[in-house]
Amino acid sequence: MSRPERLEDDVIDSWLAEHPAWILENDHLVRELRTVDYPSGVAIVAAQVDLAQRLDHHPIATIGYKEVRLVLWTHDRGGITRLDLEYADAFDQLLDERFSAVLAVS
Repeated sequence: MSRPERLEDDVIDSWLAEHPAWILENDHLVRELRTVDYPSGVAIVAAQVDLAQRLDHHPIATIGYKEVRLVLWTHDRGGITRLDLEYADAFDQLLDERFSAVLAVS
């Protein structure tokens, strides 16, 4: 599957302005979550597997005690592409639909 081209900084900045839960860190999109317990974080990461497989785009997911960290970028493009934004939007929707009750309020 051919990968989309790397996005311009202004496109990424505009997307980030509309998605405050995500940050830019070293040309990667990052989202950190606080959960009510460890099993909730494991469930969130497990639930995103179908999304990752469907998009053929796999984030780096780190699970800690009551925390999850996702890191996205298109490896072969060396930065963020529309595929990363698509994954991030779909992941946010997954959280809203299935996991809002287990996300800790900061």
